Amino acid sequence: MLGAEERLPARPFTDPERTLADARVMDRMLQGLRRETRSWPGRRTSVELRYTRAGRLHWLVVPSVPALNGAHDVTAVGFFGDQRPGMDHAALYQLEADVVAGLGRYASVGLLGYYDAEIAPAVHGNLVLFGARGVPAEWHTDRRHAAAVAAAPRHYSAVRLHRGIIGGALLGRGHLVIQRTRYFDFAQEPAWHGLRQFG
Repeated sequence: MLGAEERLPARPFTDPERTLADARVMDRMLQGLRRETRSWPGRRTSVELRYTRAGRLHWLVVPSVPALNGAHDVTAVGFFGDQRPGMDHAALYQLEADVVAGLGRYASVGLLGYYDAEIAPAVHGNLVLFGARGVPAEWHTDRRHAAAVAAAPRHYSAVRLHRGIIGGALLGRGHLVIQRTRYFDFAQEPAWHGLRQFG
């Protein structure tokens, strides 16, 4: 357990500033999602978009547009990883594609959206939104998601997994607030795990 401002010099990826930087990225993704929804025709029931903005790839999936439009007090999960250099990450991207292909099944248990944004070359942030307090158990037991989790140590040296909330209407003006961050250091065996609570 880490204090809100505690630092681990041997693991700079856990610095509080890194979480704050990730929170800003997640909030920009949220604002991007809000901009996109304003351009969708009222008859759209689901959306999958892949596009490039400012030279960076974005991948946005919304299984149920009506559920997204009506969502309040949304749980947000953010994933940020430091990819291992010099590796072929094609298998990892295929796992992500497999996860995305099955997202429609989770609309009924609260999945609102999945957003993958390229922050820099080979650096991606993921934002997953759920219309409930917490993450549905079905998400954790999905075989595609489990395969991606199992592959993470081979492709990442370190991971930050954030859990937060967007208070009020999802498509309103509220900002994303991170409540806790889990850290995984795969550079050692067995992997090191840490947890920091905020607020």
